[in-house]
Formats: sequence, C-alpha cells, structure tokens
Amino acid sequence: MSGFFWLASYPKSGNTWLRLALGSLVQGGAPVTFRSRVAFAPIAASRADIEDVLDAQADGLTDEEAEVLRPRLYEAQARAATAPLFRKVHDALGRTCAGEPLFPPRVTLGSVYIVRDPRDVVVSLAHHNGTSIDRAVALMADPAATLSANITSGKWQLRQRLSTWSGHVESWLNQGKSLLLRYEDMLVDPGDGLGRVARHLGLDAAPDAIQRAVEATRFARLRAAEDRDGFRESPITGARFFRRGVAGGWRDTLTAAQAERIVTDHSVVMARLDYR
Repeated sequence: MSGFFWLASYPKSGNTWLRLALGSLVQGGAPVTFRSRVAFAPIAASRADIEDVLDAQADGLTDEEAEVLRPRLYEAQARAATAPLFRKVHDALGRTCAGEPLFPPRVTLGSVYIVRDPRDVVVSLAHHNGTSIDRAVALMADPAATLSANITSGKWQLRQRLSTWSGHVESWLNQGKSLLLRYEDMLVDPGDGLGRVARHLGLDAAPDAIQRAVEATRFARLRAAEDRDGFRESPITGARFFRRGVAGGWRDTLTAAQAERIVTDHSVVMARLDYR
C-alpha cells in the first residue's frame, strides 16, 4: 500500500500556486499551460473519484453519504497505488459525520499546510466568490462554513467543511505532522519554499530544476497564461483567478473596521503565525 501527501490550505491561500510550481518541478521546470486542469495534486473532494474508484453513483448522494465514503475512497486509491499520491485539500482536518478520520492516518504519508494572512485571504475570497468583503469576513468566522455543500448533482466537488479560518489552521498544525509554508515567505524566496516542500514530499529538489520551476510560475507568467488559455479553476463569477499575488494588499482594500474584526476573530492564531 502506498499513501497520500495532502497539500492543505484554507481557500485562497496559495495552494494552486504551489501545485503549479510542484507540477513544473516534477517535469524538470517545464513551462505552465492551462489548456487542461492542473494535473499535480488534484482535489481530494472529487465526485468523479467516488464513481470511478468505488463504483458508486455520486449524483444523488447527500453530503453526509458522500462524506462517509471518502475514507474508503482514499484507502482504495492507496491500495492501488505504487507510488505516493498527492492531493489538494480545503477541508479542515477532522472526522466524518460517522466519527472516523476523514483522511485515514494509515494511508497518510504527510502533509503541507499553506497559510496566508487572513486579511489578504478575505479580499481574495470576496473576489473569487463574487461577494462583499463583509460576507467574506463573516464566512471566515463561521464554524459551519463549507464549500460545495447541498449540491447533489452537476458539481465536480463534494462538500468540504472548513470551520473558521482559525479552526482550519489549528486543525492541521496541531496534529504536528504538517510542514508549514507561509504564502508571504514563498513570495520573498520562492526557491527556498519550493525546495523545502519538495524535500518534504520526497521529490527531486535539484537547484537548477527548482529555479526553472520558480521562473515558470512567476505571477506575471501565470497571468499571461490565464489571459491566453483561460483557467478551468477560475471562479464562476468570471473574475480573474490570478488577480494580484501580493502580500499586504488588504491595506488598500479593507476598512479599518473590517481589518479590526478579522484581528478580533483570529488574534490568537494570527499571533502564532506572526501576522501582526
């Protein structure tokens, strides 16, 4: 039996950028194209995988019924694999409604947790969802927040329970097995961040390949590729996926009251991560 490395993050925290960089790296630093979905580390909450691997009809399943099947899905995929598997995760780390770990420990090889200043997350999340900043602030403080909930057909992702932003972060970091990668540190030194992640995942981290992957996934290049080919993971609102790619952009977007509410809601975890 093989197993999984989970690339976990709260939405809009840099997971896609990391996946693109790793996908380029495993191809020796190959250029990025968006003519198809991002191949490296597809989403763990896939309806198609439920159907293909477990031979179950995903359309019509309730959120709870699908959630109970997810540990069986990962166990079956691990049994069939001959090499480590990589999956993108937006779920908080927790248990299914049946009380078992959503991501079975016995098929888990490790994880990377990508985190971003929640004040920047909220701006990006509002743009992605096509909602107001205030609604995004409230979502990040909602323990019952989810992605893709209450949709039984026509959607390619299953429900993902997020918890609050703080709860999401702590669920992954408190179990002690995640490599922490701050989005802001990746911006400052992408080669160092990509190298640390690659070594954690057991991937070839030759310096020249890392540098080529870094160059292939510079933000300007990703924006140009999106302009040229579109991007299949873009929001349904039609907004650009690769919008700014900066740290601290919240300062020219959030009101003082909005920024203060985020700090009030998440002060303990922000301090833990040195977001001051």
